[in-house]
Amino acid sequence: MIETTVAYFAVLVLLQSTLLIMTGCLAMRFCGRQKPVVQSVILRVTLLAILVCPLVSLAAHHLGANSYALLPAWDMNAVAVTDSIPAPETSNPLPTEAGNSEGLPAAHAPLEAMPRPQDPVVTMNIPEASNVSPIAADNATLSTVVLDNQPTGFSLQSLIGWSVTLTWLSGVIFMLTKLLRAYRGITRVVRNSQPAEAPLQNLCRETAERLGQHPPEVLISPVVHAPCLTGIRKPLILLPAQNDLSDSVQRDIFLHELAHLARRDCLYFMLARLATAVLFFQPLVWWLSRRMEQLADDICDDYVIHYGSGRKHYANTLVDFAERLPAPALTTEVGLAMVSQRSALSRRVLRILDTSRVLTLRLPVKWGALILLLGVSATTSAALLVTTPAEESAPQQDAPAQSDENQGTAVKPNSSEQKQESENTGLHLRGNVVSPTGQPVPHASIGYASTGWDQRQRTRLVTTDARGNFEITIPASDPRYAALHNDSMLVALADGYGPAVGSVMQFDLSGEMRKSLLKKIANSHIPLEFLEQSRKRIQNAKPTFQLVADDVPLTGTVVDIEGQPVAGARLQVTQLRATETGSLDAWEAAAQKPGADYYEIGLLLTKAIGNHVGGATLEYIPAVVTDQNGRFTIKGLGRERLVRLLISGPGIATSYVEARTRTGNIIELPLQARSPSSETIVYHPSEFTHVAGPSLPVTGVIRDAKTHQPLPGVKLQSYHLAGHRVSGWSEGLVQAVTDDQGRYRLEGLPIGKNEVICLSARDQPYLLYKFSTELKAGSPAPQQDVELVRGVWANGRTYDQVSGEPVRGGRLVYAPLKGNPFAKSIQKSYALLTSHYRLQKDGTYRMPVLPGPGVIGVMADDHMLYQRGKGAEKLIDQDKQIKAINTTPFWIIATNYHVLAEVNPARDAESVQVDLAFDPGQTLRINVVKQDGAASQSGNYVGLMEEFPSWNGFEQGQLEIRGYRPDRPRRVQVIDAESQQAGFLLINEQNPTDLKITLDPWAEITGRLVDEAGNPKAGVKLSNVYHAISKDPSVALLPPDPEQKSGGTVSYLTDENGRFQIRGMIPGAKYRVAAQEIRKNPIYIELGDFLRGKPLQPGEVRDLGDIIFKRPTESN
Repeated sequence: MIETTVAYFAVLVLLQSTLLIMTGCLAMRFCGRQKPVVQSVILRVTLLAILVCPLVSLAAHHLGANSYALLPAWDMNAVAVTDSIPAPETSNPLPTEAGNSEGLPAAHAPLEAMPRPQDPVVTMNIPEASNVSPIAADNATLSTVVLDNQPTGFSLQSLIGWSVTLTWLSGVIFMLTKLLRAYRGITRVVRNSQPAEAPLQNLCRETAERLGQHPPEVLISPVVHAPCLTGIRKPLILLPAQNDLSDSVQRDIFLHELAHLARRDCLYFMLARLATAVLFFQPLVWWLSRRMEQLADDICDDYVIHYGSGRKHYANTLVDFAERLPAPALTTEVGLAMVSQRSALSRRVLRILDTSRVLTLRLPVKWGALILLLGVSATTSAALLVTTPAEESAPQQDAPAQSDENQGTAVKPNSSEQKQESENTGLHLRGNVVSPTGQPVPHASIGYASTGWDQRQRTRLVTTDARGNFEITIPASDPRYAALHNDSMLVALADGYGPAVGSVMQFDLSGEMRKSLLKKIANSHIPLEFLEQSRKRIQNAKPTFQLVADDVPLTGTVVDIEGQPVAGARLQVTQLRATETGSLDAWEAAAQKPGADYYEIGLLLTKAIGNHVGGATLEYIPAVVTDQNGRFTIKGLGRERLVRLLISGPGIATSYVEARTRTGNIIELPLQARSPSSETIVYHPSEFTHVAGPSLPVTGVIRDAKTHQPLPGVKLQSYHLAGHRVSGWSEGLVQAVTDDQGRYRLEGLPIGKNEVICLSARDQPYLLYKFSTELKAGSPAPQQDVELVRGVWANGRTYDQVSGEPVRGGRLVYAPLKGNPFAKSIQKSYALLTSHYRLQKDGTYRMPVLPGPGVIGVMADDHMLYQRGKGAEKLIDQDKQIKAINTTPFWIIATNYHVLAEVNPARDAESVQVDLAFDPGQTLRINVVKQDGAASQSGNYVGLMEEFPSWNGFEQGQLEIRGYRPDRPRRVQVIDAESQQAGFLLINEQNPTDLKITLDPWAEITGRLVDEAGNPKAGVKLSNVYHAISKDPSVALLPPDPEQKSGGTVSYLTDENGRFQIRGMIPGAKYRVAAQEIRKNPIYIELGDFLRGKPLQPGEVRDLGDIIFKRPTESN
């Protein structure tokens, strides 16, 4: 009987829920087609009706209420008819002969199906024979007549009944188990979360008071990817671990989640999940649940639109969080996420941006009462339409116990997984290596290399297995742990393929490195196009190395200037780069466009292995040597790669050569298109001939200047080579090291005047020494002896003066102050080499200095974190236009360093202690508002840092100002290109608060540069006057030029007719502009205030007419 009862109950609920949901749909169609609030209330009432209706049916049945009987068709052929017998004797079921478990129903009971007499399944409610009257037993055997009840019919009924029962109970247990697992998962997330900081809690409290709600607790969790509300009795808000969200974004987040709280969406969401678990076979219930969630998000979005920062701002917030979703969130079943995998994002965004809608946040009381009344009526009608036998209460009492037992078993694996995760420490990497076609590559070697100054070494970590997979676990105590966390990258090598490179974060199982990197770039304020490009690369990075085919090697010949082959020339790889797509098509197309330069096309390239600093070669990529015919072949690079080679050999000048593993023609690019005097880079195809210039060796001995003892282990390297306009590009290209007798032989210098720098061993306090040597063709090899000056060790530590944490990574420089008597010994030989002395990982340093007064400057690697020039005010003349310290033999520019300090060791001192404190200064937040009152979603601004005012990107309507000091007014200049608005603010208050910039329609100027004869001046660069903007913060900067895609300061070029156009000018601001010709030995003039004292008006387009480009006279 139990299988029939449960099956009957399932059919009853299916019919009732179908009727109720159809009624609800009709009500929505006629009452609330365009109003989400009305639809939401109707669906909530419908949900409650679905849950309550079966209980009302049971109650009505037990109260004896009559109703319609809609039995399943297969039940109608097994109806038992009972004779009228005395009620007292037949009110209890009785046993029958042969152990039959059949019972006799009461005379007043409704007609119902009876099991077959031989059915052994039903064994419930059987009284003992001793308690039964013999007369009653006899009556029982004579009173039952079975009509049309063949044995096959009973068998089919039982089979179908048990099939329906087991299927339904199994589904319910499975769905409830899934729900319980989700509940335990979110409980674990909440337990492992941390309370939000006080500002966030306060912001939540303020927002809750605005909505008339009691503020819930706010927690921060590293495992959630979007804000969510969870909990019914004690609700709380979970936020992802992000510190880059502005106050306006956080306020919108709280508005959305608190709207859910005000509507009690968590309760109804849980009831909907229970309904789908019990009625999993009813598709309309699933639709009802999804539709309720959709309407809840829509209404909460309307709350944010009404109370929040603006439609577009909020839509961008949703898109940003949606991009971070890697998988369904843990709160899928038990919480309300602001953005989830089920969120119809595009529909929501279009709805948010639709200004034609009328917002309705709450339903009037009379509407709610009417809908509730209709719901009660519909529930009562559905309950009386179909009733169930009284016996169906029995299986319902047993079902929860069975469900709980299964749920408890199902969650055990999660508990063990949690325990295992808590026991794991250190770094856990996992990934795979595949071929160009996607096939696994076994026995591939995985190692890491530094992304810093020297990448010549690669440390091997592991080899892939037969399926191309690898897994690396490194404890936190392992020295490699710190190396891999310090911006290292992984390199995969395999025979027959080109290497592949990837960031460590791609393979980090915890995901923390990826989050940290995203946070780092979010705080970098790089231009928005680069920021978005970086975000996509990080978010889309997969834990897979895909090697490239090695079917296009570099081949060619090395010859001298007379065309003769050079045998024994050595070719070493110093850098290997690729594009994101793996093809050089886009790179070549961009490189061949007019006006392209090295910096612009470099944006198309992804992370490289190797660099050009110090001539470091990749020793894990084998070098090759030319044969007797000067021929070479370099394999193992991979196709479609850009390669930088270092070519050296006896009698030839060492040089860099750029090539690509692709056939084609030579491509020449300037470093910077707007500076013709800059270096030109030549890219060769895969087959090329390198013409090596001649060279002479330079020999000599290096000694101590005082003792004249030879110094072993001194490194000599090129500082500035002949033929190179930019010294940095030839730094370290040619190298040699002195032997035990202090002797050296330096080969590879080109013909001409070269500068060489000498670097003593790291454990010796000798100062840097630079000397010049001029090589002439046909002349004998020169000899140059050198005497190094021994100094005093300057030791110290660097630290953040607010947090006390060490400054990890940076470069140092030293120079003696002018007037130091000991400076004469290095007056002509001392050199500036900014990359040589560096901070250690613990923030300490050691570098040699001279006795007497001098200056140490240090620049942290994170150059946007601290204000520059701290300590310079005591060392420089404030009246000078350039903030330079009077050191010798070169000036130290204060704005090139974060901290500067004077050092003055005694003559006989062995060391001196100088600690350097970095000051982050005060951080300010400025809201940016457009003319319509909405927040500016994105744009560029000046004012992030005090020195070197440059354009940085901002998002979400808020700017960050770092290192503010009241004694130094700060210029803040904003441009919103999308709305074509701009604004300006000068901050000079002691404790500025509630800062806001309201943008105006920007202005535009045009004009023409002409010479004194009226002829147009083409190719003239217009730029800011640096000393004017440095001295006067009220002077505005020229806006960024959208046509200027390469590096360098903002500038505008006149066209062939001498005309120029500048958009994005600040209404009412003053400017100081200079003009400079783009050619060798250019003329530079300051145009000054070319607006002629007449400020620009909002939206104005002004033609300045002809501006005379007049060569300055000597009196000027």
